[in-house]
Amino acid sequence: MNVTEFCRLVSDHEQVLFCKGVDFFATRVWDKLSTEWRIGLTSSTVQELISFANSTDKELECRFSASLIELKSILKRLEYSRKFIQSPDKLWEKWTGMQPGASLQTEFRTITSNGLLRKKIKLKKQHEIDRIIELISQIQTFMDHESGSQNTIDSVIDIGAGVGHLSRMISLVNKLAVMAVEGNHQFTLSANNLDEKLLQDSNVNLTTTPMRFTSFVTEEMATKVDDFAQNSAIIVGLHCCGDFSSTILKVFLKSQKARALVLFGCCYHKEFQCFHFLHPDSKDAQTSSDAKLQTSTVFPLSRKWKGCELSYNHREIACHNNENMASRFGETTAVSSRYARAHLEKWIWEVSDSPSDRNIGMCSVKCVENETTFEEYIRKALAKRGSHLLDKVLRIIPKSELSSFVSSFKSSQFDSFDVLRLMFAPAIESAIIDDRISFLQENGVNAQCIPLFDPTISPRNLAIIAYKHC
Repeated sequence: MNVTEFCRLVSDHEQVLFCKGVDFFATRVWDKLSTEWRIGLTSSTVQELISFANSTDKELECRFSASLIELKSILKRLEYSRKFIQSPDKLWEKWTGMQPGASLQTEFRTITSNGLLRKKIKLKKQHEIDRIIELISQIQTFMDHESGSQNTIDSVIDIGAGVGHLSRMISLVNKLAVMAVEGNHQFTLSANNLDEKLLQDSNVNLTTTPMRFTSFVTEEMATKVDDFAQNSAIIVGLHCCGDFSSTILKVFLKSQKARALVLFGCCYHKEFQCFHFLHPDSKDAQTSSDAKLQTSTVFPLSRKWKGCELSYNHREIACHNNENMASRFGETTAVSSRYARAHLEKWIWEVSDSPSDRNIGMCSVKCVENETTFEEYIRKALAKRGSHLLDKVLRIIPKSELSSFVSSFKSSQFDSFDVLRLMFAPAIESAIIDDRISFLQENGVNAQCIPLFDPTISPRNLAIIAYKHC
């Protein structure tokens, strides 16, 4: 990826990127867009804008301004391909650069099992597990071919293991020793409980279960990886939030026995230093969205991207995907609370100048079409966090607006701006992933990005696949 071009793109469109949807009315960002863009956005429906963002149809593009078409072209040029791998043989060819052998299947297999083994595994998770297990099998074959029988892959370290679905399937299918690390002790207990039930089930051929433990992950986890693996290990991190992924990269580099890595990031805006886990209700629990961290632990990590900055807002955009935009903005799934929340933010800005009152997390409110009024929404939304603002905003908002149904707040400008903003998501995510890949490569590791999952099923579908040469 061209770093200079990306940084220039971010700088040129700062007013779009730095405004979250909740700030739309408060900042009057629509009025700050060029006249050409406002005309182009208002003359098309939201669904047409979404089609423009995702389509290569030249006839559709000609209805938009030259500057919007150029923006789309630049964004596409900066993105990693999100077109997912269709079959195991194509996966092998993509990540190894070698022709697939005859033994590789032309379709990913679905792991069949009895009801207990599949219990609580949603279709999204099943899709992810099926493909990761195939990838692990391929890594075993590839690394064994590279190093010979003296240094075979014998273990997998599943970091951020949750309730253990992936690690359990790896034990069952790949026949590898698995160490599953999870930060939430309740998840670890639930995983162990299901392991025990499966061991007693005669219909499941589960002879060994993962070694599970609860731990906060630091770079020192590399020592535990080396103690666990006899020969060589694969580290797997499925959708590890924010700088958790950064830590896993460093664990991989530091470990002597970790020879391969499969890592999917998510929640790129989250950083451990932004949270005070011992005092979650503190006003300073999370850095405000308009504050820039002095040193980000998410981005950049590499020398290639040194000097390029992505704010909290930039990285939050990267958590979205364009493939599911049509359903997000569709009539049947549109949620009136989005508009109500943005209107409420506008009035909060009127009554408070304090940064700690901006973009605060409020209670979720289910809004009923032509039934929920704005006042009802406000009282429910501010029932906990932000309760000190309740009387102030109710006093200043006109009674006619308070009595309006929140469903009447729907705004095509609001939605059009949101589509415009989300068009940047794949490019920003690609920059973060490119930084991580560059960080590995600068440390002598072979690393690349592979679109392993179907993004309509699992939006964070880009995998970093890395391995160390013998």
